[in-house]
Amino acid sequence: MEGGLWRSNIINQLQSRNRRETTAFQDIITFQSRLFDNVNTLKNENLQLTLLNERIRYTSTESVLANAGGASNERIQALEQKILAQQEELTSLHRRRGESAQQIINLNAKVHDQEKSLQAKDIIISENTALIASLRAEIQMYETNMVELQGLNQMLRDEHQALQIAFAAIEEKLRKAQDENRTLVERLIKYKAKDADKMNEENEHFLKSSNPTAFFINTFGRVSFGKKSDKVRKELEEAAREGGSRSSGGSGGSSEEKIMESMPYYAATLPTKVALRFDAHEGEVNAVKWSPTDRIVATGGADRKVKLWDVSKIGTVESRGALVGSNAGVMSVDFDSTGAFIVGASNDFASRVWTVADQRLRVTLIIVDTVDRKYTVGGPAK
Repeated sequence: MEGGLWRSNIINQLQSRNRRETTAFQDIITFQSRLFDNVNTLKNENLQLTLLNERIRYTSTESVLANAGGASNERIQALEQKILAQQEELTSLHRRRGESAQQIINLNAKVHDQEKSLQAKDIIISENTALIASLRAEIQMYETNMVELQGLNQMLRDEHQALQIAFAAIEEKLRKAQDENRTLVERLIKYKAKDADKMNEENEHFLKSSNPTAFFINTFGRVSFGKKSDKVRKELEEAAREGGSRSSGGSGGSSEEKIMESMPYYAATLPTKVALRFDAHEGEVNAVKWSPTDRIVATGGADRKVKLWDVSKIGTVESRGALVGSNAGVMSVDFDSTGAFIVGASNDFASRVWTVADQRLRVTLIIVDTVDRKYTVGGPAK
């Protein structure tokens, strides 16, 4: 269907082109046709005049033979004048014929030139037609590609929406896990506080007890030491038995005093509630250190930063800046005795020293030999 419309469109364009091109030369074509008609007319007239001349000659010859008088001479002269006039007219007709022939030649040359221009335009039209066909094929290909890309885009949108829904579900699970983790941490802190209170009570009771060795065994027998708890319990029981055998053989008071003197005791109390909570890093917090001079806390985290926090105001925390330059997570931080410098050790086999006042990187210590632990000291940061 499209091919038939295309052919009819080309035929209509060619016909309109022919009409448009021949309109400018319509007068020349008409004049050429008129010249051809005149030539044919002149040929006919020339033929008639030739026949008339022959007839006149024949009649003049007969009249000369028939009449030999003076009247015939006058008639002959009149006929000769008529012949001369006819010859002059024939000459003018030949001249007009030559001029018409020259005009016909010129018109034929013009028609030939116009035919050449028409042929050139036909070639241009054919080239443009082929170009139009190729462009239409290319447009069709681009339309097909566009449809495919639209389908692919819609599929990617659907996948993106599905991933967003899955991400929202995972985020909700993470939030629930964080809440559960927070609850478990609070419960663990409560249990640790209870254990600390119980340990403090047992320590006080131990100080008042008359048999500290047995109390030590009973106390640490109830404490979990992990995988080595059974071994430690057995060693404590053997030590208690040996102490009991010595006390039965000698003075019991001296052995207990020796045990009391040989065993160090430390009184410790765990905190029961959180005094201040804040988000320090984007990830794990690996190290915390107090400044020896100011109420400033330095923290090192997995985000490759050392951050300074001002905790001088009770219940609030204020950021004093972030020390950057590490290429891996910071695992340890420490101040110098004056609190003016801070060092941070990271997992990239390097330690860096910053100044607390302007928070600029001053020195970089890099391990270049892991066997001898030799350090290379870098220059100050620019």
